[in-house]
Amino acid sequence: MNNIVKYHNDFNKIQLPSFNELEQNLLCAIFLQIKEKGHKETIKFPVLELKKIALQGNLKDNEHFKSLMKNLFYKFFKADFTILIKDEKGRTGETFVNLFEKVTFWNSDKLLEEIEIKVNEDFSYLVNSLTKEFTSFELAEFVALSGKYTKTLYRLLKQYRTTGKAYFEWSEFKRIIDIPENYRQSEIDKWILKPSIKELTKEKNLFDQIRVPFKNLTFKKKKISARGRGGKVVGIEFTFKPENITIQKIENEIIKNASDEDKILMTCNNLCQSKIRFKYEEKIYQSNSFDFYDFTFNAVELQEDELGNLLPYNTKIWKCSNKEQFLKMIKTFTSNIY
Repeated sequence: MNNIVKYHNDFNKIQLPSFNELEQNLLCAIFLQIKEKGHKETIKFPVLELKKIALQGNLKDNEHFKSLMKNLFYKFFKADFTILIKDEKGRTGETFVNLFEKVTFWNSDKLLEEIEIKVNEDFSYLVNSLTKEFTSFELAEFVALSGKYTKTLYRLLKQYRTTGKAYFEWSEFKRIIDIPENYRQSEIDKWILKPSIKELTKEKNLFDQIRVPFKNLTFKKKKISARGRGGKVVGIEFTFKPENITIQKIENEIIKNASDEDKILMTCNNLCQSKIRFKYEEKIYQSNSFDFYDFTFNAVELQEDELGNLLPYNTKIWKCSNKEQFLKMIKTFTSNIY
């Protein structure tokens, strides 16, 4: 029900050149917009959605936002998406392309309103038809993280979320994380690895639930004998508590075999326990409580303040006359998750 970012694992091999925290948030929000939309047609989406989900209302100035978006795409078009090809003579060619074939900013009265993107056919597989070998995570959890290195490490480790172990060649790890070449080992530990581990093992309150991105996360460098003290670092391994996919499979099986009535009951529980937001009749609500047998559903109406934050405004109670109406209403809410 939450905003899930999903892309092929190959994208984790791409270095995002000098991307800061906001730019990483926005890129993942863009991935959310283009996911499973294909490559034959251009994809349009309002910038307001990007602001709300990626910036959490912290950037109101339109010119500043437009400048941020232009800088993001300028950097992204510098990312290395090289393709190796062969011709009939047996020669190897290097083709330099990008995930996006073109990007258009649509303005109204000098205000950036909409972004239009055309996905390159050569890299369409990165964001389309994702049934295996993919990385996925909640955008809200990603946005809540602090530190540009932390965010990149988070994406890399999410690829191994069910195994709890990830190993990288040291030179490749430094390239993907975008670690400055002049950093010594002690500086990498002090300024990048240790702060990232601390942030990724910290409890966070998301949707009124306490979560830890990676429990028991640690790292160990692999070294070989070499001149100097301590040996040469050739690799790094991360270990953490894997996500319990067995429990998830059991829960999915229970849901699959449940009656329509039980499914709605479970849906209502999830909506209210996680305080899920939905859009209904052009208003935004946050789920609060329900009475399945009285056919009532309670939610809090949210309104945006001058800074773009969604704040409680009013309480709304829907009451249906029978079970059929109640089931239909809940399906309407869940089809418009905000």
